[in-house]
Amino acid sequence: MISRTHDDMPTHDPATPPTEPMAARDGHDAPEATANPAPPTAPTAGVGTLALAQGHTLIVAGGQDRNVLQLVDPSGTANLEISIGPEGIRLLVRGADLALTTTGALAIEAERLSLHGKQGLSLSTEGDARIEASGQLETVGRSQLIRSARGNVRVQANDDVEVAGERIRLNS
Repeated sequence: MISRTHDDMPTHDPATPPTEPMAARDGHDAPEATANPAPPTAPTAGVGTLALAQGHTLIVAGGQDRNVLQLVDPSGTANLEISIGPEGIRLLVRGADLALTTTGALAIEAERLSLHGKQGLSLSTEGDARIEASGQLETVGRSQLIRSARGNVRVQANDDVEVAGERIRLNS
């Protein structure tokens, strides 16, 4: 319980636990104590900005249906954007380079997953690799090379094995 003295400085009754934040208890901008404080209200819609290092800006914009957090570079490009709307949470990251590193597992699961490299795509591992599809697995390229650095190449089918080409060369 907070009570006021004759010089309007707050005093605290040690038998009653404090209910106001520290600023209120130390007498700076202390609100009047109430028996039933008002419940917290929902944040109001609007836009807030925070200047960051190297000319970057953090922008938080909110509305009833959508909230957006953006990390904007000095040119005005939003390099990181997190939006929350009726469809769920959406994350968009732009930049020259992006690296994801973890000491544990990384799992990506989606209705559909597309990877596209404009100048190339490389998948590598220091262990074994496996590509598995419940449906058809198709590889398409201008030309293809299947190579085993050490060991055999095996082709196994539950049914026929078909090889089609202008010429089929074996051991040539």
